[in-house]
Amino acid sequence: MMKILLVTYTPREESNTAKLVQAYIDEVGDKQNITHLDLVKTPAPLLLEENLNALIKRNFMGMALSEGERSAVESADLLVQQLLAADRIVLAFPMYNLSLPATVKAWFDAIIQIGKTFTIGESGYQGLCQGKKALILMTCGGDFTEEPMVSMNHATPLAESLMGFMGIESESIIAHGLNQYVDRVEQIVSQAQQNVVAYIHQNT
Repeated sequence: MMKILLVTYTPREESNTAKLVQAYIDEVGDKQNITHLDLVKTPAPLLLEENLNALIKRNFMGMALSEGERSAVESADLLVQQLLAADRIVLAFPMYNLSLPATVKAWFDAIIQIGKTFTIGESGYQGLCQGKKALILMTCGGDFTEEPMVSMNHATPLAESLMGFMGIESESIIAHGLNQYVDRVEQIVSQAQQNVVAYIHQNT
């Protein structure tokens, strides 16, 4: 049975992003083992003074941590363990101000750790998570399908790049224009849900 890590950030009431997530869950059903990380209820830790310096000390300098330092990095390490245990990752979020919500970026910052999800060798950076696949689900108020708006979408390209940095192949499904085309919201969400279902059948 494939292990799926479902990472969601859907704080808005009647979230359209959550509807895409539900389409995924409904199609997969109980056929897979799903671990759900809700970043609204359990936010990823921000890298601040204590945990950042402990991570540098351990991961880059190879030094042992004190009990307090180990405690400071525990939440980030748990997120890494979740990722490494998964065969597939589903990451769902709305676009905020052309990019990732801060909580989603904090999740990436916590899991991208040298020696665990990437390494640096003579040939440069190398991801350590080869063989895993990720599906990125995003909703946005504007239509970013044509220039100049395409170039202003920094969210899914960043998420795909960070997945790729760890060696994870990824694909994005986006519901565009949910504020721009208010008369077509149901149609846009429905099409994105159909795309989610099609993705599942192509990748199982």
